Amino acid sequence: MDPKEFVTAIAAEPFAWGKNDCGSIADRWIALKAGRSPLETYGRRHTNREAALKWLSEPGGVAVAVNRVMRANGFRRTKNPQPGDLGLVIFDGRMCIAIHAGGIWFSRHEDGLIGAPLDNFWKAWAV
Repeated sequence: MDPKEFVTAIAAEPFAWGKNDCGSIADRWIALKAGRSPLETYGRRHTNREAALKWLSEPGGVAVAVNRVMRANGFRRTKNPQPGDLGLVIFDGRMCIAIHAGGIWFSRHEDGLIGAPLDNFWKAWAV
């Protein structure tokens, strides 16, 4: 499955914490490509809104959480992200983990789908 096919399938599913929030989508994508769940390996799978927000309220928020998970799973940063890579993107004043889907960075928040311009990434990792 390529990133566009994955994003199309995810976009058709309803939002659900622990399944279709930005971190869970990224985790599902990596599990599909790398054969393992980074969140499971790191020991921080969340299953509901409260658990996700508790983790994200820790010092450093999403930036520190994603950095730690990606580093612990051996993913290397890239300055030239390609389709299928993951990035921390800035969209509408918030940071989220997103999948490089070719023409956009794709992510999801409980408010809806996110399609951020490709130059809106702060950090990225090769998948």
